[in-house]
Amino acid sequence: MTHLGLATRLGLSAVYEGSGVLKAINAMWLRIVLRFVLIFSLLGPFGALPLCAAQSAAKPAQMDPAKQASTDADEQSALDNAFRSAQNNPQILIKNLEAFLARFPKSSRRELVLRTICTYALQANAPGVIVQYGQMLLEMTPDDPQLLSLLIEALARQNDPASRARAINYCSRLITIAEGQRDRAAATGVSNNTPARWAERIAAIYAQRAGFYRDSGDLDKAIADDEKSYATYPTARVAELLGDAALKKGDSARALDYYLSAFVFPDKTPDPARHQEVRRKLGSLYVAQHHSEKGLGDLVLARYDALMPQIAERYSGDQPQNAGRHDPFEYVLERMDGTSLPLASYRGKVIVMDFWATWCGPCRLQGKLVDQVAKNFRTDSSAAFLSLNVDQDRSGVPTFLKQEGWTLPVAYAQGLDQLLSVRELPTLVIFDRQGRIVYREDGVNPGSFAEELSKHLRETLQESAGSKQ
Repeated sequence: MTHLGLATRLGLSAVYEGSGVLKAINAMWLRIVLRFVLIFSLLGPFGALPLCAAQSAAKPAQMDPAKQASTDADEQSALDNAFRSAQNNPQILIKNLEAFLARFPKSSRRELVLRTICTYALQANAPGVIVQYGQMLLEMTPDDPQLLSLLIEALARQNDPASRARAINYCSRLITIAEGQRDRAAATGVSNNTPARWAERIAAIYAQRAGFYRDSGDLDKAIADDEKSYATYPTARVAELLGDAALKKGDSARALDYYLSAFVFPDKTPDPARHQEVRRKLGSLYVAQHHSEKGLGDLVLARYDALMPQIAERYSGDQPQNAGRHDPFEYVLERMDGTSLPLASYRGKVIVMDFWATWCGPCRLQGKLVDQVAKNFRTDSSAAFLSLNVDQDRSGVPTFLKQEGWTLPVAYAQGLDQLLSVRELPTLVIFDRQGRIVYREDGVNPGSFAEELSKHLRETLQESAGSKQ
């Protein structure tokens, strides 16, 4: 579990265990979080962070014990109210926690509150909020690789010159941290990562920085970073980008070489359109040089035979289909018939997603309730419903659906549940037209579920319609 996901996971309002429902109380949530989040926040994606990184904030000035107790009680009460009044709406919770920081600017809980805001902003798909408060948190923990990664992804979605410049800086810092941790791991022999895994991570950061340079118009620096990425851990996409850059520089022979590699790379997450585009570039360039495609097939086979021994080891394990994607609407799901369901096709709509599994008893009930609510909104083209299965063993899913008779569109989650930190089932989320999560419910209260879902869905549709005008 990531340190930015911990607060959300401990703050669930209902957790299913078997067929029973355990109600969590906000006050208990806060006591647990305040005790453990700062401990777990010392862990990042590259392993344990130096203790000083989490202790870099200045210690608060000593206060009279009685006054300190009163302040702590006020803060505790304000946090209790912040979560209680949010009513499962991450947008409202973020605003409540912003108000808390304004009211208690020197709070000893500041780091925790900033992390919690980032957590809910991530789940609410609000990159601007992540940037704003993540940068405040970075001042307190400047060497936190996971936070740097989160900020880089959020800045990439801002897509303006200032954001790109900041992202380049953060990529540089992240490369330094990652390479340092890799070298220390190699020297001590203590690491949870293989050398290939380290290479993949570091190469990805170089490629990410190259993208920011490219978008900023600095092609030479982009090429330099892509070459470092490819030398560290070659991939089809970076090979294609290097081919494009070589062609822009007028080096057609080098471009053809890179396109050959890009074309023959096996891909665990097939993108037929991307592969066809590489095929077009390769064929066009070869024909321009040789006036026909005669001999191209032999060249492709020779490159495949040369490349595969170098990269075969990386394909020995499985990798999630949507690995590396951080925007829910970039995910591609799989329908029951095996066809692809790109969530990009739902942009601009208000979407209700119901996450479930065949072994989850309460999921049967929630599925029927969601199905009933969906029928009341079937004439509203702005609303969409998706029923998303998270079973690892899918063999029983078709029979389950036949028994339940749900009418909603059903697809396999394909890792979307992990991106949204779905840990309890059933879980329901509502996205507004801007792609932000405005409502989340973990667990089902049969007496009020349908009414609450209908209410929040109508409110979101009305708000979204108003903002669109």
